[in-house]
Amino acid sequence: MQLYDMHSHILPGFDDGAKTVEDSLALIDCLKKQGVSNICLTPHFYTHEMAPSDYIAKRNAVFESFLPHIPADVSIILGSEVYVTQFLFNGDDLSGLAYGKSGYILTEFPYSCDFGDKTMNMMDSLWSNHKLTPVLPHVERYEYLIDHPDEIESLKEYGVIIQTNISNYADKAPFFRKRKLLKYIANGLIDILGSDAHSFTHNTPEKFTQAMNTISQKCGDGRLSDMMETSAKIFRAAKGE
Repeated sequence: MQLYDMHSHILPGFDDGAKTVEDSLALIDCLKKQGVSNICLTPHFYTHEMAPSDYIAKRNAVFESFLPHIPADVSIILGSEVYVTQFLFNGDDLSGLAYGKSGYILTEFPYSCDFGDKTMNMMDSLWSNHKLTPVLPHVERYEYLIDHPDEIESLKEYGVIIQTNISNYADKAPFFRKRKLLKYIANGLIDILGSDAHSFTHNTPEKFTQAMNTISQKCGDGRLSDMMETSAKIFRAAKGE
């Protein structure tokens, strides 16, 4: 089974993630040693701070400089973790914010969000006006969603892809939160995994194997395989396949 990390801050020297090329390569090597050879680089984009075109140009330049350093046996795609505000919808072409060539975009909202009309209108604009499917990162940070799994189900019915961070399934993760999230995975409410790796002290990727083992043991190999297949679908689309 191919393994995928769908959310990371490994692009060096760009946001609050990896600071240097050496830092980035160490994080990639850590993932690779755990069998994760397909990695998405999704640096932060705060839409109230910069125009999409300026962000994309800056990010792409950093990525081009990093490309020669990427190991040949690792497959990398470039995306963005987009903090969605109304400033995003000023007529810009947003396709460059998606995962590679795909129509999927990693979209973050305020953690206090209750996914009411304002939020859903912005999601609908991504679909209707930009032909982009939102991928919601680290669902566990939205208390409203964690307390209302029916709302997660509604988002999924709307087409949203739900991502969770591996740290929630590590050996020392909070028990009750882990149990609740594993129930959601077992029930098909969570679609893909990401390390959200910034460094070895902030969302370390070292816990990927622990997370996969926990999910496999508690939810079954089939659910883990389904999550990786959903990731593979996005990854293939990102590569234009």
